[in-house]
Amino acid sequence: MEGQQIVERERRWAVPAALAAGLPLVLYVISVFVEQSANIDSGGTTVEELRSLQGGSGTVLLAAVIRAIGFLAIPIPMLYLFRAAQARNPRVHPAMVGFVFIGPILLAAQGIVAWAAQDRISSDFAAMGAEPSRLYSKFQSQLKSSPESIEKVTLYTQPHALDVERSDGSFYSASYPPKAGGRIQADLQGAGVDSEVDSEGAPGDPRTDTPGEAVADALVDDSSERQVASGMLFPAVLGLVVMMIYVPLQALRAGLLTRFAGSLGVALGASMILILPVALFASLLWLAYLGLLYVGRAPGGRPPAWETGEAIPWPKPGEEPAAPRQTGRTVEGEATEVGAGDEAAASQGAQAPPGKRKRKRRR
Repeated sequence: MEGQQIVERERRWAVPAALAAGLPLVLYVISVFVEQSANIDSGGTTVEELRSLQGGSGTVLLAAVIRAIGFLAIPIPMLYLFRAAQARNPRVHPAMVGFVFIGPILLAAQGIVAWAAQDRISSDFAAMGAEPSRLYSKFQSQLKSSPESIEKVTLYTQPHALDVERSDGSFYSASYPPKAGGRIQADLQGAGVDSEVDSEGAPGDPRTDTPGEAVADALVDDSSERQVASGMLFPAVLGLVVMMIYVPLQALRAGLLTRFAGSLGVALGASMILILPVALFASLLWLAYLGLLYVGRAPGGRPPAWETGEAIPWPKPGEEPAAPRQTGRTVEGEATEVGAGDEAAASQGAQAPPGKRKRKRRR
């Protein structure tokens, strides 16, 4: 495909690609406000979070759907940039186009699966009642006689109570003396029983028929839907990382992005491994910049490679641009006027025949 044909094709798709580039950022911001309106208590205990999800599950689903639609729009502007780089650089591998779709699609699906897991956990939590209460002496007897029947013990420091998770998955709670906390932990460690100290949670409340913090944590840890959602997150992030590194790098090499914009895209892709939420939002901002670039509204204008349909690589750091070719029309510099004496000497020098050289006689 010739350069002019490439330019014409890109002009036809510039506006749709630009609109799709700004859509993910807009929908992501909207989803944040929608999710906040559900008043989900995510900063407190697990019990408080699950109880707040019971009333705001529909709102959280709406936010997840809005966010998923935004993620599904990401491949459109990235595919536009990928094809533009591929048309100008034969070294762009065609198979790498798959990463333009893998990451965004998996991320959109992961959000829906994560909501389904939260909804299932909150429903199971609401269906459970408070765990039965037993005497502290009964717990001591079980710990001494059959520690293998205890899976885990959670000690609450504020109400001086504990939750016992049996090996069969059932729970019961018990109150212990205020000064017995250290001895209980030592006994559990000696018996090889897993234990945890919780300074914010509490055991089940029979008055409200609400399970305790240990029961809520067990529901979250044992959720198969949550495990599927967690398993989908890694390949989704990996696909986004490859997309955000490979496509901007190839566009930079073709001269479609400035050094700053191309390097920023690569850096954002690499940072998703460490700070996903921040890097994801910054990547959506970078994607919106691409939309402005596609329609010629980006600050600084568009690089010349967009108008020529050919690759125009940027000079390497420390390398000077190529010198302009001499046309012969105008010569810049300084000139001095030739005097009359100089003209006569130059005339005589030009007309005088060269002198003959004398031969050396042989003796």
